Amino acid sequence: MRLVPITSEAPRPAAPLGIRPLEWADLKPKRILDFDIETIAAGFADPQWVPQKITCVAWSWVGQDVAHSRVCGPAGIFGNPERRARMLIPLLNAIAAADMVTGHNILRFDLRVLNAECMRLRLPVVSRVVVEDTMRLPRSTGFKKGQDVLGRLLRLEREKLALNWQEWQDAYDERGWPQVRERAESDVLMHKEIRAELKALGYLKPPVEFRA
Repeated sequence: MRLVPITSEAPRPAAPLGIRPLEWADLKPKRILDFDIETIAAGFADPQWVPQKITCVAWSWVGQDVAHSRVCGPAGIFGNPERRARMLIPLLNAIAAADMVTGHNILRFDLRVLNAECMRLRLPVVSRVVVEDTMRLPRSTGFKKGQDVLGRLLRLEREKLALNWQEWQDAYDERGWPQVRERAESDVLMHKEIRAELKALGYLKPPVEFRA
């Protein structure tokens, strides 16, 4: 029999699976990576579960003005998965070199989709990383958290490239997918400004640790 110590402290609410709360005092991040992925639906065998394949990745270090991006091209989606692997490796290396990563909704989407792709492609997964997600804002009702809405609310000059349904189709028909890359890069550069503004306002919740 194992004895369990009794404590008078109130129990803490359980953290979501794979996410551990951290105190900012625990962290002194020096290299912060902002990243984003673009995806397309890739199959409908189960209407309740649509797998996503990554078409483009973009990233930028906080404190730098340049954004980097890679695409896999049409063959990387169907027929030549090695191209998708080559696209992901630079981003995976950057994440491994970062003290913390940041993005919009990356805890629920980007990191999980990225790991799914890594397993399909037999690449190392992101097993553990400190995350500052700009979706983690104070609880509220009637407050839209989309990145475009936050950018307008914060009166930012920079915007990400807006594409409607047909423009996305046209972008994927272009050779080299320049608009897809521009979309991802603009998303990352805009997000860095959003993060800075939210932190200045004191709205961002503390970083958490993501574990695969």
